[in-house]
Amino acid sequence: MSLEIFEIVLSLEDSQIFWRNDELARTDTAAQTPDWPNRDNILTYRTALRDWPSTSDFPDTRPELGS
Repeated sequence: MSLEIFEIVLSLEDSQIFWRNDELARTDTAAQTPDWPNRDNILTYRTALRDWPSTSDFPDTRPELGS
């Protein structure tokens, strides 16, 4: 039996989309809980994450929570 290791090389755009999708998943609970602390900032952040690929900032400048 042999073990094969594959190296996966993502483009910058693909790796940033992967990061964005992870951030959206990470903030799902907060977005769906009405009394979550800082929820309004999280909802704004999630909107920025979803819109990010269509902006001139993509892929170089990631959205930040609270900005």
